[in-house]
Amino acid sequence: MSGFPILDLVVGMIFIYFLLSVISSSAVEMILTGLKARSKILEEWLNRIFDTVIKEDGKEKTVGQIIMDHCAVIALSAPGKAPSYIDAKNFTSALIEKLTYDPQNPTSIAANINDIITALKNTTLLSTEMQRALLGYAYEARDTYAALSMKTISEIEYFRGKVENWFDTSMDRLTGTFKKRFSRPVTLLVAIITAIALNADSIAITKYLYNDPEARAKIVAQAYQTANDSTYIKRLNELHASPQDSVTLQQIKGDINKSLQNINEANAALTSDIPLGWKSKTNTAITVGVVITKITGLLATILAIFMGAPFWFDLLNKISNLRGTGTKPQSSSDDDDKK
Repeated sequence: MSGFPILDLVVGMIFIYFLLSVISSSAVEMILTGLKARSKILEEWLNRIFDTVIKEDGKEKTVGQIIMDHCAVIALSAPGKAPSYIDAKNFTSALIEKLTYDPQNPTSIAANINDIITALKNTTLLSTEMQRALLGYAYEARDTYAALSMKTISEIEYFRGKVENWFDTSMDRLTGTFKKRFSRPVTLLVAIITAIALNADSIAITKYLYNDPEARAKIVAQAYQTANDSTYIKRLNELHASPQDSVTLQQIKGDINKSLQNINEANAALTSDIPLGWKSKTNTAITVGVVITKITGLLATILAIFMGAPFWFDLLNKISNLRGTGTKPQSSSDDDDKK
């Protein structure tokens, strides 16, 4: 405890919000993994950018589907379906291989930037807009290479770097789309379900911790211990890490089991003393004021959960660091002055 009841109360509430957010975030990851939301966003983007339809293996496919099926990126995803994640280098390799492929000489590859420029000018796989953009990268790479006095990498590597940078920038924008279309709505829904199912009333919990110093001290001690626990840092990183492969049934099971473990551990940290759960109170009259207070308390919890576990964990760490900062020790020169 800090000796300041209000500060301890704030720390206790932050810790409870953090644990509830861990439960919510784990549930959200389970849902999004099961829905394969990331792969759907990536597939939609590939088919939109590379929408030229060609015939391959007797079937009509978009160039986006062909890139998805390329050996450099396909992993374990179904034919014509995008994995959850594509590395920029693998994407660039697949794109260049398809653009420079010569059916008359299947084993030939682009030896220099001029070969790539020629292939880009003659290709029918790209829209005019995409063709011009890639040609611009190719010309820039050639000019940059020519201007260098010390040449450490090839012209093609400069070109690859520009394409990889474009791809990474596009993936950053897709992350925003993913959050808007899937992550945030699902997080809000799960936050509502979590708050109502657990009856996590912020007002009731605040009153309880304020009126019970022993329970407050117990929660605060857990909070400061958690702030220095590297296990939680690792867990948060796992929750928000980008998937490195396509999602298979086995991977879905593994992710769900991991999320369930996170939920169980967070739930266990919510001690039984905290007023959670729907318990009948026959001596409490249901009035308009009681209903409004209950709704307000639940809405506050929903908003807190929606903020996310990383937000509350960072806040808890900052308070913990401030708590651990004491008065500056006197230097030896100060001691000498006093003598």
